Amino acid sequence: MPIGSFGNSVWRRLTRPGFLGYILYSASVIFILSESAEPTHSSMVRQMQYLSVTYIVCLVILTISSVMLQRARALSLRLLSIGLSIWMLALCVQSFAVFPLTTISLFAGFLIIEGSELEMPFALSISSVLIFMYAFPSIIEAVAGKNVMIAENAAVPSPLFRFGASLVLGVIALGSSLARAVFLSGQEAESTVHHLDTTINQLSKINQDLQQYARTIDEEAISRERNRISREIHDISGYRFTNVIALMDAAISMGGRDPERLQELYLAARNQARDGLLETRRALRALRADELHIKHGISAIYKICSVFEQVTGIKITIESGNIPNSFGPDIDMAVYRLVQEALTNAMRHGRATAVSIYFWIHDEMLEIVVQDNGIGAQQVVKGIGLSGMEERLASFGGTLETGSVPEGGFRLKALIPLALNSTNTNRALPGNKIPTMTEKAKK
Repeated sequence: MPIGSFGNSVWRRLTRPGFLGYILYSASVIFILSESAEPTHSSMVRQMQYLSVTYIVCLVILTISSVMLQRARALSLRLLSIGLSIWMLALCVQSFAVFPLTTISLFAGFLIIEGSELEMPFALSISSVLIFMYAFPSIIEAVAGKNVMIAENAAVPSPLFRFGASLVLGVIALGSSLARAVFLSGQEAESTVHHLDTTINQLSKINQDLQQYARTIDEEAISRERNRISREIHDISGYRFTNVIALMDAAISMGGRDPERLQELYLAARNQARDGLLETRRALRALRADELHIKHGISAIYKICSVFEQVTGIKITIESGNIPNSFGPDIDMAVYRLVQEALTNAMRHGRATAVSIYFWIHDEMLEIVVQDNGIGAQQVVKGIGLSGMEERLASFGGTLETGSVPEGGFRLKALIPLALNSTNTNRALPGNKIPTMTEKAKK
């Protein structure tokens, strides 16, 4: 195959199924010159100049109509080009009966072109009409009359010759339609490979961005937690330790005098140390129990959707319905992984440009629906991703439904019973905001 963009472009044009038709149009020029030069043929034609002009008109109009058939997308223009071509080929049958190779090359050229552009049933129907018209020229003579420029005693191809030529034209017509199907399949395969390459690159970029995001969030979370612990220990314990030091200094300064006063100072110092220890432990327990909001619940869903939308350009809409900010770490992680896998499938397999995510709680049942506008799937083959979703949901007593939707695209629906997982569910506690309106994942 030629190398380089120009070479690839030329190669594509040369390998298009319809290109051979124009080669046969060009070959008809050689055939008519060769056949008209033979003494036996020239004596059969009364006015060769008239036939030459007729041939030129037929070739030009046939070429123009063929180009129109390939370029035009409007049905009216395509029907016009087919009508002109049939008219010109009928004129060829009427005028060039004594030039069989010229007629066959023009017929074969158009059969190849129309077979490479039209759907197979329509193309074969037109081909059948043309082949019938070639095989039985008497029908054209009965309609349009016999060409008076051809001598009465002119030798025309025998019925056996026309039958054999008709079979050849039939093979050419069928082969052209099959070549079109193979060519389109090759284009689709090439497009699929290109899409997969692009998808792999996008997924790699998404993976890198998500990893970088995770590292950044972890570093920021560690830094914030360290600073908070430092402030809490300073605020809670600093005052207590300062008091302990002051009481111990006062006891030392008494030099053993007034034992009752010394005992009071020792007890006060002990109480200060005990209270400081209790408050420090209480602060550490509170800090440990305080979850990092960005890593849990609906906030994590918004964040990953925002990153995914920014990287892939796929529009993502989230309707959070009546759900709380968090369901607890286990269900939060299951929902997070489910949405993550659904988004990946929408881009990688569905070739979607938009994804909608719905959340709703009804009768202690969490319903999650992820629907895209991609190509859908005639048959759902459960790979590692879908199987992993089902296993993760099954651990909570949940179910998963997948399939194409009538309006186009793919739909994934998950149900998780919250009543069975109440110990892991953090339901709308004070301070938990409950979204009540449709929201879009914001960047």
